[in-house]
Formats: sequence, C-alpha cells, structure tokens
Amino acid sequence: MRNSLLVTSDLKSVILVDTMQDDQRLSIGKRGVLLSVLGTDVCASEVPAELDNFITAALVGKKAFYEFEVLDAAKNQLCITYNDVNNAVFIIGITDIVMGLTGPNDVPQNKVKTTAVKMKNAPETGFASPNVILTRLETVGSKRFIKFYYLSAVATTV
Repeated sequence: MRNSLLVTSDLKSVILVDTMQDDQRLSIGKRGVLLSVLGTDVCASEVPAELDNFITAALVGKKAFYEFEVLDAAKNQLCITYNDVNNAVFIIGITDIVMGLTGPNDVPQNKVKTTAVKMKNAPETGFASPNVILTRLETVGSKRFIKFYYLSAVATTV
C-alpha cells in the first residue's frame, strides 16, 4: 500500500513513497500535482498541459482548503498521508519550530495545522475517488504558498 507523500526540503516537489519503485519526484510548480485514490492506494500525477483548460475551469470560484507558506525549510515541515481505513488524506504542516536536543518536546498547537479530506465513502464504493486534490506552488504578492484544492474529478461542462 502506498500511503504517503512527502514535500521535499526545497519545497518544490512531492515524492510518492512506494517501496516497490524508485524515487517518485513530482513537480508542484506551475501546473501542480493531482492526488487521488485508486482502490486503496493514494496516487499522484503531475498535471499535464492537456488539462490546463480543465484545471482553470475547475478552479473558478474555488478557494484553497489548505495553504502552507513556503518559508525556511529548516524550520518547516509539510507531510501528506493517506489512511485507507478512513479513506482520508491528511495534510500536516508544522511551522517555525526551533528544537533543542534536550529530549522530547511537545509541539505547541499553534505551530501545527492539520486537515483531513475524505476521498471515498468506503473502500468498496468504487475503483477511484470521485474527487481529487490539486496541490501546487503559487505566488501571492511577495509570498509563496503550497496550496491544496479539492476538485471534482469529472468535467461538469463540455
């Protein structure tokens, strides 16, 4: 089961963790990466140019449900994981943490932002999730963010 994606420390790619394959580095730059569920595995794919119009139309009026400001990679961590029992993708961001080597330390709640997205109602409800998560790097003013959008996997217009 593939169930995790990691954001690289340069905050430019996600890596699909799969013990059966080599490095699965996917660019979250201009077009982004689509996350979906096939069977009971999380899947990831770079958005091809052929989907530009579809993605543009799907984003009209949509607001990112999660955003993570791209700051100093040494003090920030972003992780995406899939739990097949709950059919949910969890996005966990930890910001601006400076830890000493003095032993276990609790991370303050105001430094952690976690969001869960249900991808399928149950494992047996179909081969693939009816929705996808689009994640991509976006610039807003002088700041850069990794943004996550929850979109229908099916075209609503022709």
